[in-house]
Amino acid sequence: MNIIQQQATDWMRFRFDPAGEYKEFIDNARSQLYEYRKPSHKLEFVDEIMRILKVQYDEHLKVCPHPNDSSKCYFNKNFENALFFLQNERDDILDNLPASDFSIQDRNIVNENFKNILDDLKLIQVGQEITYDDLKKELDELKEFYFLNKKHWSQLLIGRLSEMVASGVISETISKDIVEAVTKNYESLFN
Repeated sequence: MNIIQQQATDWMRFRFDPAGEYKEFIDNARSQLYEYRKPSHKLEFVDEIMRILKVQYDEHLKVCPHPNDSSKCYFNKNFENALFFLQNERDDILDNLPASDFSIQDRNIVNENFKNILDDLKLIQVGQEITYDDLKKELDELKEFYFLNKKHWSQLLIGRLSEMVASGVISETISKDIVEAVTKNYESLFN
């Protein structure tokens, strides 16, 4: 969990009450978004709030006597309205996201590229003592840093690979294979 996700989690602990008023919640969310300067930070915050709300809503639906009718369940109405207005905020943020930051499409491309890199490494690792799980963990952790701009994020990726070589998790040969695979086949990571 990155720092913005942690802030969203902490903020949500005291902000959303399913029995409360969704308008007050949305006003508080909009006020909190002003605390973040960068659209990518706002996006990270809103995404985490929406994720938490969806989990809470799913938990509520398991016990709700009227799961498909928000007119009969005030909790459903609050969850649905809160998610609706947060989606509107998210859409506005995405409209203002600079090209140097990760769009949703960029995130999906990187996630797919990571999957392809790991699949390629499964083929490379045959007969070698590479810790595939450690590399997968590192790549998964990098997904939490999409709030960084692309340049800083790609520098973080290269730094993580360098650390893995220095600590002996992967060999220099494997690292070169990864960098070569990334630069040759997955150029979109560095655009």
